[in-house]
Amino acid sequence: MRFKQNFPLILLSFFIFFLGNEIGVAQQSALNPLPDNVSIHQLDNGLRVLLIENPALPMVGVNVVVKVGSAYETFATSGMSHMLEHLLFNGTTTRSQKQLYDDVDRIGGYNNANTSDYYTNFMMVTPAENIKQGMEIQADMLFRSTLPEKKFEKEKGIVLEEISKTLADPDEQAERNIISVLYRGHALSLPTLGTYSTIEHMDRDQVFEFYKNNYVPNNMLMSVIGNFDRNEMLKTIEEIYGQEEPGPVYREDMTDWSTGFDNRYLKEPAPGSVFHRFYDGKMFLLQLFFPVRGKHSPVFFELLDKKLSRLADDLKEQLPQEVQKVALTSRTSPVANYIQATIRLRAFPQDAQVLTDKVRQALEHADFRYDPQSLETEANKARTFFLKNVEKPHMFGIYNAHDIAVDGFEAVLQAYGKQAFLRAAEELAAFKPQTAPVVLIQSPAKKEGAKEQNRAVRPKLIEGRDGLPALIVKQNPASHLVAIHYLFKHKAMFESQYGKDAAKILHDCFGQRLQSEQNQKTSNRFGLTVKVNDNPYFPMDDIYLHPDFGYIRVEALDDDIPGLIAYLNRQMLNFRPSESEFKKAQAKFGRMNPMMMGSGDPAKKRFKELARKELYEPAPFPEAAQELTYQRLLDFARDYFQPGNMVISVVSPASDSTVREAFAGFKGFALQKEPAPYVKTIRLHTQPVTIDEKGGGSRSYLFWGFARQIDPTDKPALKALSLILSDKIVFDIREKQGMAYHMSAGIELKGNRALFYINQGTRPQNVDKLLPQYPRFFALDVLKDVTESDLQKSVNMYLGRMMFRRLSSINQAYYLGTSYYFHDDIGYDEQFLNDLKKVRLSEVLQAAKKYMQVQNPVQIVIR
Repeated sequence: MRFKQNFPLILLSFFIFFLGNEIGVAQQSALNPLPDNVSIHQLDNGLRVLLIENPALPMVGVNVVVKVGSAYETFATSGMSHMLEHLLFNGTTTRSQKQLYDDVDRIGGYNNANTSDYYTNFMMVTPAENIKQGMEIQADMLFRSTLPEKKFEKEKGIVLEEISKTLADPDEQAERNIISVLYRGHALSLPTLGTYSTIEHMDRDQVFEFYKNNYVPNNMLMSVIGNFDRNEMLKTIEEIYGQEEPGPVYREDMTDWSTGFDNRYLKEPAPGSVFHRFYDGKMFLLQLFFPVRGKHSPVFFELLDKKLSRLADDLKEQLPQEVQKVALTSRTSPVANYIQATIRLRAFPQDAQVLTDKVRQALEHADFRYDPQSLETEANKARTFFLKNVEKPHMFGIYNAHDIAVDGFEAVLQAYGKQAFLRAAEELAAFKPQTAPVVLIQSPAKKEGAKEQNRAVRPKLIEGRDGLPALIVKQNPASHLVAIHYLFKHKAMFESQYGKDAAKILHDCFGQRLQSEQNQKTSNRFGLTVKVNDNPYFPMDDIYLHPDFGYIRVEALDDDIPGLIAYLNRQMLNFRPSESEFKKAQAKFGRMNPMMMGSGDPAKKRFKELARKELYEPAPFPEAAQELTYQRLLDFARDYFQPGNMVISVVSPASDSTVREAFAGFKGFALQKEPAPYVKTIRLHTQPVTIDEKGGGSRSYLFWGFARQIDPTDKPALKALSLILSDKIVFDIREKQGMAYHMSAGIELKGNRALFYINQGTRPQNVDKLLPQYPRFFALDVLKDVTESDLQKSVNMYLGRMMFRRLSSINQAYYLGTSYYFHDDIGYDEQFLNDLKKVRLSEVLQAAKKYMQVQNPVQIVIR
């Protein structure tokens, strides 16, 4: 089959980094050719393809966007797109489910999918040399899945578990209330996961018909990013995907229901109308929705959101103290757009009209204009954002899947260009939002009781002494990003002395300082992004959830590395927060924490508290007895936030000599009596522990496990054993029995101790079925059928995930810094992964025989 090549002359200034040119906003043409490493194609069978070559990456990512999701469903078929996504992992005409999983793991691949309103996105990422096998597996799933009847009920169970998990989340409940009000009469009013009723009554043949109707190449768009040769990749795509037959895509036409882009039957709520809903949170939500008429680009809403965020900060100062938080953002869809204001209050908003009027007046008088310098800043940020994502090929597809499905490749590519920012700014300058909002009041519900492989790049350590920081430099000439990771040591000790959350408050103050108007004028030219605190509610941040170090992550363009470091040195050296910055940070976290605590699942919170108490020894540094005051924060900053207490890792195109010279004057003082880094210690029990409490919610939480003293030299073998056990336990409970959605199991290794465990949430009716099963998973018999091939599959699967974590330059910097801090060896992380590769089955079985003996188990159940 032949390819129809299409090279439209579209704006792509976000790709200019490949060419090494810097183009100003005023000079940027709207019509530029695509760079050599980017191309767009269409197969004769209708499949559209975007290729982005990046020879510096060790992996290749393939994202296939299927243009079907919950926006094309009805009440009878709600959740079918999501259910189908699950079923496609259960076997094809040539592979069983186990073979499907094994084939991916064997090549160190990452095979995943997600469903949204306008698309289902399938991701396949493998080391560059294995991408053809990965694409063969992906195409097998997309076009030749069998949706086996015997697996259908099991997948129903898993999806019901997933729905159960979201129903326990007040934020998800609040979101369901919003879409039911704004999109009545349209499929967007339905939850993507479906409902208990629709999933329970779903029929396999009905889903199979849905599959054959939608999973045709002319209803798909593919993006491929990473280390490949274009011509060879096109041949591979033609060979694997090009032979599939196109077909008509039928959409159900109903007389009272709209789907997709159709809004004929959408019943938009009238401006000024008021709705009341209930949810399981603790805060009252006053939510206002101001219609945004006309068609606008994603960049328009991106720039609008920046202005709205600043407006929300200003508005908060004008509102009563009862208001805990104000958020302003856009809510977009192809059928209706809104500006959404959310006001969180502790009590019912008796003065809702007064609050509504204040928000309306703020929008009426808001200035949405951007000056040229600010616009340049936002364009540079978009460019930096792209550079960060292109290092992680799967992320390009994940972040852009919606816009790809709705508007196509060209619209997505244009969205990152400076002309798109100019056009959007022009629209914003004349923008006047509708000022009669739809009002939704949500009240708390009452409750009972990678052409060339990247060559090896070796890091270099420059040890700190006499108040200089330890400096780790990794030079990557192929990169155009500068990643600087500042690790601040001994956070637990210093906070014990000066005050709880002192680091979080201080880091926020530093973030405020960098966001000041004066600093923005200086830093914008670097395309600078800075992260000063982790987000415990964002899963990928879990590598930072450690009590004994704080951090600042810096990513920027490589245009002027010495200038960038000099600027950061000036900002950090002798940094002292102002009293107003301190008060603002205190207010931020003071009102955030109750809200966050209120939005969680109480049963899960209690479960975590008990697990923390029973599974780990108490921390060596007690919580500070005194309240954190401004003076105590200054004392904390003096000892903690200074070069002598830092490990700085730099991954960039710059040489170690250039980086060393840039940090030459960055000096503080050496710590006296520096303690060893604090690491959680697994608790060894002298007798069994059983805890069983009622949680009273829609989810139950279970832990079962036991701890053992180990020889640290056995860690690689124990890690491999953990991977095998995890595969077996999760596959059995989740895939065979359908009694879990998210769960974890295996062996946690800390120092010279190991915790063998199973940890999961489930529906309450599953608890008594699961508890008796747990001990059998840790009997030696469970390993009797394990082969060397099984071991290789489990290890390669894990190593593939670890490679994902190390794709971005900033995460590479993180692992270098933590390896040095906790192990006094910048190569520890890499060496452990290499040791894991060499583990043999005999070593795993020997470790199992040595340690896998149940002693004094701990069982925690919150029903």
